[in-house]
Amino acid sequence: MRRPPLPFGLLAALALAPGPLGLRAQDEEPRREIRFGEDLRDFPNPERGFYAPRMSDRMDRLDDLRERTITLLLIEIDLRDFKDRDLSPERLDEVRAAFDACRSHGLKAIVRAAYGFTGRDYDADPEDMDRILGHIRQLGEVFREHRDVLFAIQAGFLGPWGEWHGSNWGDPPSLEARRAVLFGLLDEVPAPIPVQIRRPMFIRDLFAEEPGGSCLAEGDAYGGSRLSRTGWHDDALLSLPTDMGTFAEPGWDRERELRWCDHHGRFTPFGGETVPSSANTPIEQVVRELERFHACYLNSAYHRGTLRGWAEAEYAGEPGLDHISRRLGYRFQADRLLLPWSSAPGGTLPVELELRNVGFASPHLPREVAFELSRGDRVVRVVLDDEDPRRWDPEAGTITLSASLPIPDDSPSGDWQLSLVLADPSPRLRDDPRFAIRLAGEGLVFDEEGGRNILAEGVAIRED
Repeated sequence: MRRPPLPFGLLAALALAPGPLGLRAQDEEPRREIRFGEDLRDFPNPERGFYAPRMSDRMDRLDDLRERTITLLLIEIDLRDFKDRDLSPERLDEVRAAFDACRSHGLKAIVRAAYGFTGRDYDADPEDMDRILGHIRQLGEVFREHRDVLFAIQAGFLGPWGEWHGSNWGDPPSLEARRAVLFGLLDEVPAPIPVQIRRPMFIRDLFAEEPGGSCLAEGDAYGGSRLSRTGWHDDALLSLPTDMGTFAEPGWDRERELRWCDHHGRFTPFGGETVPSSANTPIEQVVRELERFHACYLNSAYHRGTLRGWAEAEYAGEPGLDHISRRLGYRFQADRLLLPWSSAPGGTLPVELELRNVGFASPHLPREVAFELSRGDRVVRVVLDDEDPRRWDPEAGTITLSASLPIPDDSPSGDWQLSLVLADPSPRLRDDPRFAIRLAGEGLVFDEEGGRNILAEGVAIRED
């Protein structure tokens, strides 16, 4: 016989009650609940946030970047001296040294190469595409050696600043020239590192005739196809209405572009820098559009007037720049943890963690997810192979991570520590806590030496 439904208030109370109440089986072990409050602290996390620009031959002033919550560098490689010859071993070693500096300072790199980075470098790129592709192949070897500290490659090579205008190959460069550079980079840059190009319309025309077209389906995201590895960057961000020609395709106004970027940016990284005219955009629109772009990173050095305006503007009761800095890229807010009050050697420890992504974007490189139960040098580790943080975008809502940790028979009785570890999958960086993802959550502690998010202390393991 069907029972009458319980009142909503009683259902809510039962669902939150610890122990075998609610809709749990009567013989289930009572569970302890820990709730984490909203956390407004800003702290460094890998592969997101404001970046610091550096030329590859001037890798100085890196020591204090992480203290400023900066974990990304834009490394600019000036090729102006090599328009008629191969890159020298000395220049390639310079790039290698730049990546080594990133690694030693706990940073990752966005990279752009161009044949000049000034307003005097219009029509300065090689007229021989084989020369450009040869340089891409030479740099590709270095990229593969240092893939662990690569976040993204900006396509570059064509035009001043590598921004795909004012080139010997056209303004903008021809479809054939753009395709040669992009596809050449995608062939040389190790997967899954993405390549970013300068305008969204370039993605649409470059892939219009490719299998599947230019609309990236959710099921194909992160699948390794050329389209799934192609993002874009906007170096005139929020300079309305066209971002200085970034949005220039006939029939595509800003709102239509934003809808397209909202979809594509869920699965590929987006970032850029502002310009003086960006300061005219109201802070409410700034935040709204960064959400729709799914912004991962911005330039911390340009434009200073725009950034100063954001710092002086109020958004949601705080300085707008603080709000933006905290939300660039991903930000995982831990909300609720459920686990038994105690467990015994030879048994299991079922745990359930709820979190949300309150940032603008998801991570865009693979990341290992693991629960760890530890006491001294004893560690029980369970990797959640089915979890992919790249799918934890802001649209995902509540993300629930569940695992059952086996407790060895010889485990000592006492209080243990439960942690979530989001380590970098690279063997070079896996044990470096600077490259582990830190969760937000009031009352949650991050182990700076071990790279662990400590969810609970005093997890009791007791003999029956």
